[in-house]
Amino acid sequence: MRFARFRSGPLAMVLWVCSGAILAQPGLEPGFPSKPVRIVVPYAPGGGLDILARMASGPLNERWGVPIIVDNRPGASGIVGTQIVAKAAPDGYTLGMVSVEFITAPFVYRQSPYDTIKDFTGVIHTASQSYLLVVHPSVAAQSVRELIALCKLRSLNYTSSGLGGMGHLSGALFQRMTGTQMVFVNYKGTGPALTDTIAGQVQVIFVNPLPAMPHIKSGRLRLLASTDAKRIASMPDVPTIAESGVPGFSTNGWNALIAPAGTPKPVVRSINEAVAAIIKSSYGSERILSGGAEPAGGTPEEINALMRADYKRWSDIIRTMKIRAEY
Repeated sequence: MRFARFRSGPLAMVLWVCSGAILAQPGLEPGFPSKPVRIVVPYAPGGGLDILARMASGPLNERWGVPIIVDNRPGASGIVGTQIVAKAAPDGYTLGMVSVEFITAPFVYRQSPYDTIKDFTGVIHTASQSYLLVVHPSVAAQSVRELIALCKLRSLNYTSSGLGGMGHLSGALFQRMTGTQMVFVNYKGTGPALTDTIAGQVQVIFVNPLPAMPHIKSGRLRLLASTDAKRIASMPDVPTIAESGVPGFSTNGWNALIAPAGTPKPVVRSINEAVAAIIKSSYGSERILSGGAEPAGGTPEEINALMRADYKRWSDIIRTMKIRAEY
């Protein structure tokens, strides 16, 4: 199967192919879609999920002939936007673009308006990625060991995409395993967090590679290490935190396409097959790798199993570390 090359990104290709598969399914609305399709991004503009959604909007509009609305709804580490998907009709006109924070945030906030496992269905695991430990150039640390030593001399602050997100949890685990203390500065998304880190208002950030790499390459930020247990395939020269003085350290994230619970299984299966074909193609794999992520794929059952496993893992860690919002 051949796929057209869209400059706007692999996700646009994924959803463009999905449209043809959905039309062939029995029992679906004739001529789907016949009205605007909304992609809810539960974070502020400028983050990795926002970048992917906006890459998809143009080609989808051209193919489907209906407006594609990228709806940024930041707040409560993704809970505000994700709630919209939970309450949406399972008809294909509201989709959610989520990362592992989709699982972790409800454990941090006192009251979650939805059940992470019961109110959604996973469609496909699109990619996995390590996070990056990055500092402002003014920070006098060229390595993880030097950062640890600096943290023990004076107080630094750090940020991420939001409270309870993978970046926040990576920072909390880093402090716990190194015996250091940093002040967490909360933002409503990666975009504003990166902006203030680049400006020097924040000194350290644990961040998704996709939005951070342009600023690292330009020298506005300094990359120290990655957070996963193994090095990033597209960044083989970047050491992990574990091999840089913190043995056993490991956190990583994933991206997934989700739909409201009750979305017909034929729709889920058709989208899954189309996305899997893109991920497995050389073009899709190269684009995912270039963003600092690892191509994933698999069945709907496998992404749902991953979500359940992370639900248990992170609920235990968050409770043990007593990470809670004040509201």
